[in-house]
Amino acid sequence: MHNRKPPDWWQYSTSCWQQLVELLNQLQPDTAGHCANQTNWQLLRQGDTNSNYKLSLTFQDYFVQLADQAKVDQLPGGHYRSQARLASENPALSKWLPKCLLDNEEIRVSIWLYASPTVNQHFNNPDLIIELSRLLSELHHSELSLPELDMNAHLAKYYEISRANKTADPIRSQVLFEQGQKLADYFEASHCCHNDISPGNLLSGHQLFLVDWEYAALSDPLFELAGIIFNFELSELQEQELVEEYQRQSNMLVDKDKLEAMKGLYRIITELWYIGNA
Repeated sequence: MHNRKPPDWWQYSTSCWQQLVELLNQLQPDTAGHCANQTNWQLLRQGDTNSNYKLSLTFQDYFVQLADQAKVDQLPGGHYRSQARLASENPALSKWLPKCLLDNEEIRVSIWLYASPTVNQHFNNPDLIIELSRLLSELHHSELSLPELDMNAHLAKYYEISRANKTADPIRSQVLFEQGQKLADYFEASHCCHNDISPGNLLSGHQLFLVDWEYAALSDPLFELAGIIFNFELSELQEQELVEEYQRQSNMLVDKDKLEAMKGLYRIITELWYIGNA
């Protein structure tokens, strides 16, 4: 086995490194050793609970996601779940995900996608709205063994995170938490949801791809829609077109008042997270 000992610059667990090298040696026996060369690693972004890299080797590029064990308690289940492979093995969802090669509580490796993050302007394209609505419909009607998102507990966790920041305004956190508690009454954990559809997680290439599944849970489809509206800063027209197409594709009626409540709830949770991690 080559390079079982992590290089000096490696900041994650030894187990994580060994799993990666073992996988690469199986896929590319003559090139896996090159993963020890730091120049082959490109940091893409720091996620809420992970670090994401493009690893470029001789014959193949890979997406490598490494969990930040110090932040995994912020996830709905309180731990990093290996859910990308679970979703990729579902026949209805597999076409929307990159091929997953390794997925556990420490590390995720998949084939690199030549796709770009979606942005607000993409929602001016009716074809994207149709494709995204089809993806959402298939996801929300799928049957995955996901944890149920307890919104009251989830909200309380983010409130705790915000209060842990001693430089933040505790009154602001309290106000947000109390507002969120009222809106959480509208939330129903009824369908499989991704819960974090944002520009970095919804990728556009020859089709749409959905990545980063660690927030996936039984959740509320309108909370999912609210997250898209918030994360992509959709205009009223863009929102209207998305909601109408989603209703058509999913055969699910969108309660406009409830959607407004979910938009407020999503904004509050996001703000509490930013307060805690400022």
